[in-house]
Amino acid sequence: MATEEVKKVEVEPECPVEPSPVAEVEEKAIVPVENPVTEEKPVDDTNSFAIIEKPIEDKTEEGSVHREVVLARVSIEKKDAQIKHGKKARNQKQRTTSSIGAWENSKKADLEAEQKKIKYIEKMKNQIALLHKNAEEKRAMTKAKVEKLF
Repeated sequence: MATEEVKKVEVEPECPVEPSPVAEVEEKAIVPVENPVTEEKPVDDTNSFAIIEKPIEDKTEEGSVHREVVLARVSIEKKDAQIKHGKKARNQKQRTTSSIGAWENSKKADLEAEQKKIKYIEKMKNQIALLHKNAEEKRAMTKAKVEKLF
């Protein structure tokens, strides 16, 4: 038999053992941290299409210039209000017409369903009448046969 050799292999742990964090906290000094300064980049507004209304400065001048500015502002506000009112009126009109159309369609569907019911009922009544007629004919035939025999 062969002799077996025993080899000693040292295995390193997968996770190195670290000293406890409590000990490190005690040794570290507290140093204030300054906030990093961020550079602000200029914004490129060449492609933006936002409309910015500039407030009209009220001048203390007396005369027609100040009055014209105020009248122009009032007329612009009046036109804006009329446009908004017109949009609301159109939206209201569209809502009412669409609701009336939906009501009309539902009523049409109800009538069509009722007509189908009526047609079906009439058809069934005709079939029942035909069955009664055939039954009466058979009764009459059997009665005639019985009378002929006696």
